[in-house]
Amino acid sequence: MITIIKKVHLYAGLVAFAALVVYGIAGLTATVASRRDGEPPPAGAVRFEAYTAPTGASDKDIADDVHRRLQPPLAGQVPKSALHRDQHNDLTLTFSSVNGPTRVTVLEKEGRLRVENARNGLWKFFNNLHSTNRAGNTPGLRLKLWAAYNEIALWSLSLMMLSGVYLGLASRPRFPWGKYALALGSTAFVVLYVVTR
Repeated sequence: MITIIKKVHLYAGLVAFAALVVYGIAGLTATVASRRDGEPPPAGAVRFEAYTAPTGASDKDIADDVHRRLQPPLAGQVPKSALHRDQHNDLTLTFSSVNGPTRVTVLEKEGRLRVENARNGLWKFFNNLHSTNRAGNTPGLRLKLWAAYNEIALWSLSLMMLSGVYLGLASRPRFPWGKYALALGSTAFVVLYVVTR
């Protein structure tokens, strides 16, 4: 039985390896991030494109039309709840992707779009990638594949954890440090969960 559990543990770890690297980089990025919350995000390259909003269209219709026109890479449509108008009554849209946001202002009076493409750095890219899952609005085949792998990796990680606990307790039943490590890790998890809720 222990031989089978060892193989399960090994292969579950190999399946989850790439995701663990991404999670580790994302965790380090969040820990040592230099940009504090509340600071404005970095500016990107700005361009203007001619655009006439469809007559009688709602803000959501305009947002969907702009998305079809621009096709921002790896970005889904803007949900209705995220639509708003600025102080000049211009519709502002942000198409979010793992690569960085595409911010669009629909300048209806001028008949054009102001398009700003901001690119994330490598570390922010990893941070966005680690949180991509199937529950969100995941556009494009590449991100859907990553989201599916991300979910499989999380299940593999859970399997690796359970098999590791079994191996630690069953293969060395008289080794007290294994039991102490399990108790310490479990206690630390519960304490951190309670404190950070």
